[in-house]
Amino acid sequence: MALWRGSAYAGFLALAVGCVLLLEPQLPGSALRSLWSSLQLAPAPPGPGSPEGRLAAAWDALIVRPARRWRRVAVGVNACVDVVLSGVKLLQALGRSPGNGKDHTILHSRNDLEEAFVHFMGKGAAAERFFSDKEAFHDIAQTASELPGAQHYVGGNAALIGQKFAANSDLKVVSSISDIPTGIPIHLELASMTNKELMRSIVHQVFPAVTSLGLNEQELLFLSQAASGPHSSLSSWNGIPDVGMVSDILFWILKEHGRSKSRASDLTRIHFHTLVYHILATVDGHWANQLAAVAAGARVAGTQACATDTIDASRVSLRAPREFMTSHSEAGSRIVINPNEPVAKWHREGVSFHFTPVLVCKDPIRTVGLGDAISAEGLFYSEVRPHS
Repeated sequence: MALWRGSAYAGFLALAVGCVLLLEPQLPGSALRSLWSSLQLAPAPPGPGSPEGRLAAAWDALIVRPARRWRRVAVGVNACVDVVLSGVKLLQALGRSPGNGKDHTILHSRNDLEEAFVHFMGKGAAAERFFSDKEAFHDIAQTASELPGAQHYVGGNAALIGQKFAANSDLKVVSSISDIPTGIPIHLELASMTNKELMRSIVHQVFPAVTSLGLNEQELLFLSQAASGPHSSLSSWNGIPDVGMVSDILFWILKEHGRSKSRASDLTRIHFHTLVYHILATVDGHWANQLAAVAAGARVAGTQACATDTIDASRVSLRAPREFMTSHSEAGSRIVINPNEPVAKWHREGVSFHFTPVLVCKDPIRTVGLGDAISAEGLFYSEVRPHS
């Protein structure tokens, strides 16, 4: 998407990478509850005086519109139909029974689908995988679409983020980065992938052409693995992604592939989102209002998942780490989170980090497109500095 405001240009292009697995948009409450129980953190009683209530009130005070707002938005072409339903019921309809979980880089059969589903459900994580057999995929999609209770939603990164902006901006459709004039900032929203060569190509060829990047924990670790970044020997996250490790990888991306005096790159901003916290990392001097932006992105995660207009403290839970180290690659500092001051900030060699917990919906109603809503909300409250 490209965003214009008066004579100043700003850009935002949502591009999807990978193919959406049919079951990905919905994380059943049972999977989330299984993940939460592993955290071994007892939630405080809900209410205005609870940590959740105090954090939500603090967000409301912090979230202010930027001084210079987006005026026009150009949306990249990427849309599909998401079918949201119970994955267990779909597998039963396909004649499959629960078995052992196994990750597959490409799905070739119903058995592969079942194994991938069990594997990622056990981790409480979403997944996107390409299905190679066209006829088999069509049969699965038709079965899913016709199941009682199946819901159909607009899907695709560009379409979902475009919907989020539609209420506040004019929209224009573009088909590629090449359609956007030189000098207009661009946002790239990554999606799950398994091809390391493709990821390396994106890092070296696409990252220098975009201004802002949005991604989750799976995409961040795979990116580091593909491009030999920090903590790339880690095969997968063990529960909640370690904040210090995430911070190290974000710093490495901006230092190695972001804008600098000696590098022709436009990349100056990364919005990282995972289930229980978000981090905005920006190259100093190029972005403003990022404290409000990270808080707004986290707030919309709680409201959209619970299908409420505002945060309901009785329906959400604070599960982020209450204290953490800001780095494991060097001597970082220790941060302690206070619900009354929920956005933590630190600096590292010209890069600023803004961290905030997420108030996780206890019984999510709809998680389809949640990552796209988070990135769109964060961008809506962001401000690109004129000289950038």
